[in-house]
Amino acid sequence: MGRYILSSFLFMQEERRILSIEPLDKQIIDKLASLNIFVNVVGRKDEMMALLQQANPEVLICRDRDDVAGIIDNCSSIKFIFNVEVGVEEFPFQKLLEKGIRVANCSGISADIMSNYAMACILGHCARLKENILNQQQHVWKRCQCTDSLQNKSLLIVGAGRTGREIARKAKIYGLKTIGVQRTPRTATYIDETIALDELDRYLPNADYVVCTIPQTPITVRLFNCSRFSLMKESSVFINISRGAIVVEDDLLNVLDEGKIDQVYLDVFEKEPLPVDHPLWSHPKVLVTPHQSGRLTNYMSRAMDMFVENYQAYIQGNIMPNEVNMKQGY
Repeated sequence: MGRYILSSFLFMQEERRILSIEPLDKQIIDKLASLNIFVNVVGRKDEMMALLQQANPEVLICRDRDDVAGIIDNCSSIKFIFNVEVGVEEFPFQKLLEKGIRVANCSGISADIMSNYAMACILGHCARLKENILNQQQHVWKRCQCTDSLQNKSLLIVGAGRTGREIARKAKIYGLKTIGVQRTPRTATYIDETIALDELDRYLPNADYVVCTIPQTPITVRLFNCSRFSLMKESSVFINISRGAIVVEDDLLNVLDEGKIDQVYLDVFEKEPLPVDHPLWSHPKVLVTPHQSGRLTNYMSRAMDMFVENYQAYIQGNIMPNEVNMKQGY
């Protein structure tokens, strides 16, 4: 279905005006209208800022990479911003706090498929799938090829939010011991032990698998550097489905070359797309995927379902299910 952009500002007579600079299909707009939620789409046109000022909206639907700082400076009527993505690291948090603007995002929207991705990496590793694929390409029959058991292996989930908890739920099926890392530790079903982020170094040496789902914040940028990778045991597996900025890629390459980690699965990178000449592409201990773990079929339709849930909480004056903690940055 093509994009459906409203060409005029014939707003419905309602108390709250909702604008989207994210293009929305007509099917989505009609679905929202059936719930008495009327969204006008202005798109990212050259005259977008003037249109926003003219419309005087209370609610804005956008992405974190949009010029949110400029928008709220020029459109003082905005009180609630819904980010159709999960990441919020580009938002001007201090300015939003000063203006009293609330923000919600799509946290958890891809928890199921991202947890599937993480478990695929773990299961594929213990079944030696990558090695077998390479052997098949060379017509090599490796005698006595083994498959590892996951029973009682240790899975360290760095970022035990919605995605992390879903990974833990699926991991328990295979007998993994699950340890969750959170900024503020909270007990959770399927997680055997929850620790604070500042305890990470103490637990890394015993982890068989390390999966990163932690948000990117000033505290987590370059979280995994040479010193932390060096703490991991040589048989360990590192999986990053969070943000590329939490890993120092040069340090990772160094410890891989030194044999300090067995295998790495990377879905996110410091620079995307990953440059064609980057050494990660050809490293024998690395599997590269193109930031696909959270790409959900019919993503925008599901994102707007989450918008409805959060918008209804907003107009009722309640805490929104996906409300972003402005002081913590996620």
